[in-house]
Amino acid sequence: MDDYMAIAFIRHGLTDANERGKYIGWSNPSLSRKGIDKLKQIKRSYKPYEGCFSSDLNRCLETSHFLFPEASIISSPLLRELHFGKWEGLTYEDLKGNEEYQYWITDPSKSPPGGEGIHQFIKRVEVAWEQIKGQIDSLNGDRYSVITHGGVIRHLLTSLSPKSDHRSFWDWEVSHGNGYELGWKTEEDWRDQNCTSLREVPLMARANG
Repeated sequence: MDDYMAIAFIRHGLTDANERGKYIGWSNPSLSRKGIDKLKQIKRSYKPYEGCFSSDLNRCLETSHFLFPEASIISSPLLRELHFGKWEGLTYEDLKGNEEYQYWITDPSKSPPGGEGIHQFIKRVEVAWEQIKGQIDSLNGDRYSVITHGGVIRHLLTSLSPKSDHRSFWDWEVSHGNGYELGWKTEEDWRDQNCTSLREVPLMARANG
């Protein structure tokens, strides 16, 4: 039986900054040549979605248009990655001697200088998810994609995954251009927090729940 609702959370394609290991939470680079080539390889493996919700940053919007050119796109700054403040554009090698950075690694509840802490980030992402659910209810479809960032997807998966497949934030592996499709079998399930099924996309290598 088909799910009542299916939502795919997909990480944007690679950028040059990603390839160099830079922190680019709110920075706005475009996709790299390598990132575009990877999306070309996997594009046909994705089934179409009726609509697409996206972070408003270039790398997500470009991924949305590339993977789902026929879908309408609704963008929101609430779907951005964690804001790394003064550490934007820097790498671990740049920062490893910074005492404040080392403290943040062990306690991410502390905000990077000029950035946001994990609790502020989580609250923002949860507001974004509530907005998406409200918009979906008004659109009357049953298959949507959300193109966003690794941290956003990890938090949503931690919050929404089936109770039988509970993982912590860092246990979720989300590579660029890939993600997970969550399914809710009935309208009643959709009104609840946790989905009833989960599978990787576009490879669909594993299914749980």
